[in-house]
Amino acid sequence: MLKKVIFLIIAMVVALTPMMGMCAEVKNILFNNSFELTGDDGPTNWTTKSWNKDPGAAEFKIETENPHSGEKYVSITNKVENHSRYIQSVLVEENKKYKISCYIKTENVSENGKGANISIEKYLPTSKRIKGTTNDWEYVELYVSTNKGVNNIDVSLNLGGYSGTCTGKAYFDSVLMEEVDSIPEGAPVAEINEDTNNSKSDSKSSNEKKSGTEVISKIVLAVLIIAVVVVTVVIFKSKKKLID
Repeated sequence: MLKKVIFLIIAMVVALTPMMGMCAEVKNILFNNSFELTGDDGPTNWTTKSWNKDPGAAEFKIETENPHSGEKYVSITNKVENHSRYIQSVLVEENKKYKISCYIKTENVSENGKGANISIEKYLPTSKRIKGTTNDWEYVELYVSTNKGVNNIDVSLNLGGYSGTCTGKAYFDSVLMEEVDSIPEGAPVAEINEDTNNSKSDSKSSNEKKSGTEVISKIVLAVLIIAVVVVTVVIFKSKKKLID
């Protein structure tokens, strides 16, 4: 009997492991951060935008040769002086700190302008700016500090920038956004103020997402507690029978 109970507990733990993993994965706030999910319009959950909208001025592509991680990544080619980018809208919490990082490669990116970088749409601070031609993936990061009332930001992967257009080609992969406790001294920081265009529905969605995660965590914890109680009771009864 005891062996059967122990086997049942092990089976329950194995079944719950994926759910526990789901809770851990919430650490990365971005969706489709390595561009593995794609559709007719490009990588899922990412939109594209260019300052110069003329036909052929910018090209956005999904690439597969020598990715940093997974099987796919994205590229931007500015055929004329331009500021082009991939954008993802992200739900955040007010008065929090975040770190956004990714890996970038470049080909013939002009020295003028802001090169390839990470930024927050409508804000000037950027990560390290990659220019020229790089032989391998280069890591860059940008920190974000949200003030009161901020519940949404637009993460932007750029080739160029505001008042800093450029030409060339840039590749982006393995984008990560995570909450942090502090920002290192001297690190690039975008301080985000309240945007009156943010809707209350964004805040509601954020709360629903958080509530869903909390529910999963509570279910996992409850099942594990029940399992421990069952094992304890079985062991106690087994010992009692031996004594009797």
